[in-house]
Amino acid sequence: MGLLGILYRGLYNSAYLIKSCHSSKNKVRILLSWVKINLKFLTIAKLFKIKTEKIFGYKLYAFDYGTIRALFEEIFYRNDYQYKYKNKKPVILDCGANIGFATIYFKWLYPESKIYAFEPNRRAFGLLKKNILENKLKDVHPFNVALSDRNGEIDFFIDSDEPGSITTSTKYERMPKDKTRVDCVSLSSFIKRKRLKQIDFAKMDIEGSEQEVVDDLNSSGLLKNIPRYTIEYHHKIGDKHKSGLSKFLKPFEDNKFEYQIDTRCNPINSEDKFQDILIYFYRK
Repeated sequence: MGLLGILYRGLYNSAYLIKSCHSSKNKVRILLSWVKINLKFLTIAKLFKIKTEKIFGYKLYAFDYGTIRALFEEIFYRNDYQYKYKNKKPVILDCGANIGFATIYFKWLYPESKIYAFEPNRRAFGLLKKNILENKLKDVHPFNVALSDRNGEIDFFIDSDEPGSITTSTKYERMPKDKTRVDCVSLSSFIKRKRLKQIDFAKMDIEGSEQEVVDDLNSSGLLKNIPRYTIEYHHKIGDKHKSGLSKFLKPFEDNKFEYQIDTRCNPINSEDKFQDILIYFYRK
């Protein structure tokens, strides 16, 4: 991404930072970090092959600096997963943890939180564990599994040439590259096995598997037990996939959830175009 693209996205996403629940001091800190990271990305990061960044006292390791720039903008600058918890020790499910940026974001906001982080990509999982250990994060429990509607193994698609890709998926259409096999687990069976009676929030970015996971939670009666979700819904993955947003929303509506939707489609009259749709679900 070049300078003009960065400036455009930065201005567009600044509204999310301004409207966030952060204090004025933290908003300024985030903005200054955004400027620093983008300047490094445009100047020295590629030349010196920089793969780490210090953010608010945490040292984050990544496969490349472009990943750091992209994830910082999404998670810290846009605050896609911010929620003002009444409980200072929330229990959080980080579904699709990748290398751990959201996990660290949650720990920055709520140092006493307990986090269960799920990441099926073995190489990304290695960096997730490193970011947990190097930053001495307490009460963070990583699991190298894909989330699905069953337990066992599942096909998983990666790009061997880009281990840091954030679009690895159990859906070939989302990552039409190299197939491997990974362990999978249903979220309902995990919750029951761990006897998790309290879960405050679930962040879910699992590249197309969200329908299966939500259906599993709903059929097990556990969907309503988690009062807040932020889920990235992947609309129209591949040419053969028909629109199915109503099917995805129905279990939440049936369980008395309200929701807000954030997405972009440019131009609006596009047809058969893939979209990331961010949906925040909540029960009053």
